[in-house]
Amino acid sequence: MVLVRDVDPSILLKGKPRGSSLGLYLPRDIDGDLRSTLSTARFTLIVFETNSGARRSAYEALLAVLPQTELIVEPEINDLALDRDAAPAVIWLDNKLPQVIGREPAIVENWLARDPARRVLGLVGASNFENPNLRRGIDRLRPAVHRILPELSTKERTTAERMHNWPHALTIEELTRARVTNAAAVPDPFAAHVADYRPDTDDGVDRLGIGPDVRMLADLVVSRMITPPLSIGLFGSWGSGKSFFMRQMQLRVRELADSAQEAETVAGAHGKAVSSYCSSVRQISFNAWHYSEANLLASLATHIFDNLAASGAENDLQRQADALAERRKTEKTLLGRLSAVRLERRTLTAQQKQAKRRRRKPRDYVRAVFDSLTDADKAWIASRLGVERPTAEDLERLAQETGGLRSDVAEFWRRLRQDPVPLLILIGGLVTVLVVTLLVGRTQVSGVLGGLTLVSSALTVVLRMRASADRIHEALGKLGGPSEEDEETERRLAELDAESERLEKAVTELAPGLDLVSFAESRVSDYVEHLGVVSLLRKDLETFATMLAEVPHGSGKIERTVLYIDDLDRCPPKVVVQVLEAIHLLLALPVFVVVVGVDSRWLKRAVEQHYEEMLGDDPETFAENYLEKIFQVPFTLSPMDDPGFAGLVRGLAATEGQDATPVSRPAEADQATESRSPAVSGQAPLPEEVPEPSSEQSTIDLRPPRLVISLAELDFLATLAPLVRSPRAAKRLLNLYRLLRARLAGEDLAEFLADGDREAPFRAVLVLLSVLVGYPEVASWFFAALDGLDPDDNALEIVSSLNDHELRPKVERGLVGGSWPELAVSYQRWLPLVNRFSFARDD
Repeated sequence: MVLVRDVDPSILLKGKPRGSSLGLYLPRDIDGDLRSTLSTARFTLIVFETNSGARRSAYEALLAVLPQTELIVEPEINDLALDRDAAPAVIWLDNKLPQVIGREPAIVENWLARDPARRVLGLVGASNFENPNLRRGIDRLRPAVHRILPELSTKERTTAERMHNWPHALTIEELTRARVTNAAAVPDPFAAHVADYRPDTDDGVDRLGIGPDVRMLADLVVSRMITPPLSIGLFGSWGSGKSFFMRQMQLRVRELADSAQEAETVAGAHGKAVSSYCSSVRQISFNAWHYSEANLLASLATHIFDNLAASGAENDLQRQADALAERRKTEKTLLGRLSAVRLERRTLTAQQKQAKRRRRKPRDYVRAVFDSLTDADKAWIASRLGVERPTAEDLERLAQETGGLRSDVAEFWRRLRQDPVPLLILIGGLVTVLVVTLLVGRTQVSGVLGGLTLVSSALTVVLRMRASADRIHEALGKLGGPSEEDEETERRLAELDAESERLEKAVTELAPGLDLVSFAESRVSDYVEHLGVVSLLRKDLETFATMLAEVPHGSGKIERTVLYIDDLDRCPPKVVVQVLEAIHLLLALPVFVVVVGVDSRWLKRAVEQHYEEMLGDDPETFAENYLEKIFQVPFTLSPMDDPGFAGLVRGLAATEGQDATPVSRPAEADQATESRSPAVSGQAPLPEEVPEPSSEQSTIDLRPPRLVISLAELDFLATLAPLVRSPRAAKRLLNLYRLLRARLAGEDLAEFLADGDREAPFRAVLVLLSVLVGYPEVASWFFAALDGLDPDDNALEIVSSLNDHELRPKVERGLVGGSWPELAVSYQRWLPLVNRFSFARDD
């Protein structure tokens, strides 16, 4: 058993050698809340961004709150399932969190239940947090969630300055770099590195400050104060971040709906009085470009109904899918119990029938009962049935005939005829009555005597019948009539009938939500067979809206359906107009909110081209009027400004698990290599001409460090903001620069990163790449103009001949600003290599 205080921190923190010193810990604003949660909550979850220092904060919180507690690091699922101890412990889940929580949350739940002092501390990256399978397991355990970002707050920066005298540090990453740079032993920063890469996806952290705009639109979309239909046009050029914006909207909508649902659950009520936001929202994403080759309208209809019927395939459907799964689970439970009740009833009925057949039919059983009778019992049977020697069959026949008033009266008269004693009593009584009547003449006395005579004779017969009946009663009971077992069976059958009726009623109460899902499921197959049938879509949408309105809240009702349409500006005009027509069709129903991310210029041109014959003299006005009918809220994304670009590239340049940090070459090294500097002689070999390493140096390093962008490079990148016009271009710039720089190592890399030198190669490369990704349409001309200058010429000489009036002032400001390289030779050396990262073709 290892306690928290005794664990080697390198086991928990990535990139730390065993036994290495952790160094001073920079207190974070989250520390207080994190430690409070660890003291009270069973499951604490930290959602972190890259280079946020989350693991160190988690370790410090554990050390402060639970130092004496047993620590279980990254356990296997089977180990938790087999653990039967009941003692305090804390689980550290990092890499294995998706495997443990995502697949088997019930095992973790059971492990926590064995002792109230047990805790789970989990860490998950922000991009993985929205994984539907993982999110389902996380939500089941209901953790206390904390988010840790890489940016330092003002308070944290002040503390860092006081502790380390590093006032420039804005993020944990920069603080880490500063520590490494100032450390006594620094790993070789000029060794070969592996280039990092950031994919062009809609995931990530908002570094452009779009939060207020996202909240403005998302809050409108999910507000109960408005009544759909509603369509929002989210306009921006390619790469401006429309997909990222819509992704942030989806997260915000989900957050609002979850909060509203939680509040309504606590309040036990639903509506505006509890929350101004809808608590049941279905979000659907549709990429028009993926269906541009198919029938767009039919594809959209199939996609909508498929998602409405889904049990959880997309992140945005997860909460509603979970609720649907719970309803289906409840339905299955009720139906299972109902099936069990019906099965038990059928079993009891069958057993009852078998028991009756067993008592009446099998000959060997009847014979066994007959053989158990005494001779007196058999004599009574013989006299009762009028046979000489009774048999087992006679006993069975007697059991069937015995019982009922008619049978008893017939037996009375038969006994009266066969038995002389009661008959003599009756005759004597009648004679006595006649004599008394003649002698006394009182009819009252004669009536009394006659009655006594009849009663005495009847009583004699009844007593003799009872004596005989008592002897045979037990035998008859074995062959017919209800037993105690039969009565118990009848009672249980009545209980099962009542339970069956109750369960059938409960299942019926689930019908509205289940009917809604069944309807959506049924439409999927129909649209596969009838793609392109507009009338069918309209009819089914109307039916769906009507059914949805009739569903009571909490029975699968969807208050708001939000459809996000992306990449419309990659589709041909015909498809664009089809999507607009489909949006118009959806807007006829009070069910949908539609958000479309598109370049407005593309929309206008598509409308103008499609309706070319109808435009008249003012095509632009026609297109705008047409679009105003489709979009009630047009909204253009804010362009990326210079601070936004700087923050974005710093975030994109951040890496996890930094092994070495390239630093600038000392001044002495710069002087030592001055004689062969390309800025001076212009004769240094091109990077692709670097000699092959010797055989002694060719050993493959299976664990090379990841490439890390230095502070000098990041600072210079900020000066290039005017050239990079979109977030996509910024991401492309960083990816290409990493690739190019990863080619270099040793002295070549040291020369490349010569900080303090305006003509440093990395600066020229970044300028060229910025023009390449920011202005690809003029990059070839720009490169050719630079290549045509003399090596000693000033690069400013090309500005006067630059025809692009937008790019010209930006290049001019950069070249005269004191940071961009001035000499043409600084750029010329790298032109061939940089040009290879473009779509240009060298003929």
